Amino acid sequence: MTVKLAHFSDIHLTVRPLGWRARDVFNKRTSGWVNLNALGRGLRFKHANDVTAALRKEFASRDFDQLVFSGDATALGFPSELKEAATRLGVGDATLPPGIAVPGNHDLYVRHSARDRFFEEAFASWQHGQRIGTDAYPFARKVGHVWLIALNSAKPTFLFWDATGRVGDAQLQRLRALCATLDAGPRIVVSHYPLLKEGHQVEPRWHRLHDWRAARDTVAECGVNLWLHGHRHHWYVLPPAANLPFPTICTGSSTQTNRWGYHEYRIDGGHLKGVRRVYDLATGAFIDAEQFDFDLQRQV
Repeated sequence: MTVKLAHFSDIHLTVRPLGWRARDVFNKRTSGWVNLNALGRGLRFKHANDVTAALRKEFASRDFDQLVFSGDATALGFPSELKEAATRLGVGDATLPPGIAVPGNHDLYVRHSARDRFFEEAFASWQHGQRIGTDAYPFARKVGHVWLIALNSAKPTFLFWDATGRVGDAQLQRLRALCATLDAGPRIVVSHYPLLKEGHQVEPRWHRLHDWRAARDTVAECGVNLWLHGHRHHWYVLPPAANLPFPTICTGSSTQTNRWGYHEYRIDGGHLKGVRRVYDLATGAFIDAEQFDFDLQRQV
């Protein structure tokens, strides 16, 4: 049995008008807006709408069984941005493959974004799956013989330099309970944050997943075979190591200039073959680049 997935992340779309309110001036959105409009971030994503349109064409034409989005749909987490991103990606479009999505730290930029569940509302049709109780995360969906497990590792922050994440003990407890209900098949976690950066190193203090060790150990206990993520904008693959009992794959940013791309995974039984497809500015389309492959076998 073969399953074909498209994994993309960190598209960072924005809109005008954003829908500012008085409360938005006195939180992280102000510094984020300055970074976007005055410090160069906006220039790095100036082609994001065009690349997203090309990405949607890929979704429609390459016979994917499932779309996998690992977060950061927006720049500042406004509801207007989330709705625009969902529309441009084709969320809810019955002619496209189904999707599964988790939020990134930019989608939960401020507390009321998380509290009011703006991401979950915009990406509602990519939020279906098995759950424990009524909490949004984690949830699991079986695609062919493969289990995809959506785990939220993003959280709101206040300090402008803080881009950290956390899964939390309560969600990890629900993950254990959820995994106990799943039948046989490879198990793949989809989350925004990495466990480790390149070289199997811990991320810098203000950019890391704070409880990465607890998340790693719980996921390993649950028999997970692979962790898919974004957050870091350049792609990399980490094989199992002494501090990592299963492989992880970062697909990088799908829309940042000269880093743009996404991954196509073909899972045949317990073997994964990955192809990185990169955006070609001259043709406005994606083309094949690097390839990689490995077995989805848990290694401790």
